[in-house]
Formats: sequence, C-alpha cells, structure tokens
Amino acid sequence: MDKINKKEEALESLQHLITEREAAQKRRKVDKAGQEEVLVLDWTLTQLHIVATIKEKGRANNTFLSESLKLSKPAITKAVKKLLQHNILAKMHQEENKKEVYYLLTESGEKLALIHNQLHEQARNSYLSILDNFNIAELETIIKFLNAVTENIKQN
Repeated sequence: MDKINKKEEALESLQHLITEREAAQKRRKVDKAGQEEVLVLDWTLTQLHIVATIKEKGRANNTFLSESLKLSKPAITKAVKKLLQHNILAKMHQEENKKEVYYLLTESGEKLALIHNQLHEQARNSYLSILDNFNIAELETIIKFLNAVTENIKQN
C-alpha cells in the first residue's frame, strides 16, 4: 500500500476513534446505572481539575489554582462559583488575612475527588493494556503522532 493510501487509512482510523469516543461519552451520560461516572460527567474538566488540585494540596486560592492549572483567574472564578453553589467546595479565610479566600473540599467534594481519581486510574490501566500490544518502535511512533496532534491543537 502506498503512503497516500496509508495516510487516508490513518485519518479514517482517527475519525473513527473520535466518533466512538463521543458516542461512548453520550452513552455514559444516558446510562444512569453507573452513578459515579454520571456524577463526574456533570462537571467540566476544569471543575474536576480544581477538585483534584485542592484534594492534593488540602486548600487553594484563585492564584494558586490559576497558576497550577494554567488557566486565567476569571476561568477559575467561574468554575469555582458552580462548585461552591453545589456544596463541592467551601470558602475559608485566613485569620491574618481576611481578604484572601481559600477553598476546601466539602464531604461531597471529597467523594467527587475520590471518584474522579478512580476513573482516572481505570482509564490509565485501560490505555496501558492497549499499549502493551505495541513494541518500542511503534510506541515511539504513537508518541510522535500524539505530540504532533497536541501541538496542532495548541496552535489552532
């Protein structure tokens, strides 16, 4: 098979991957049997990363979250607002500095962080299982491809 046909086949495989992933995400949103996944799917990726960061750090303010997650302060503020409204986070002020607001996880936030972490671990194990099917040279090609796609996304 020549290079042009192989590139077309690779493009079709990539399109198929994207389509199947979107379909699986829609199925998970509809399927209420897995309550933990549904709970996590109710939140944006930014909100889940905020919860995970606070879980890891213990508490965090807007500046720390913005720098850690490489997001603007307004984006953090918007995401935190919904987390506060749904009792996932609680506000805390330092005794010595009443102006500065820190966020802590509530009991619900702790549960969400745990579920999010478990789902991350499941996904990681699933990907590692798939990657077991490739030799080192093939893995290097996969890494090169994924890095190129990531760079393309960043630039567009």
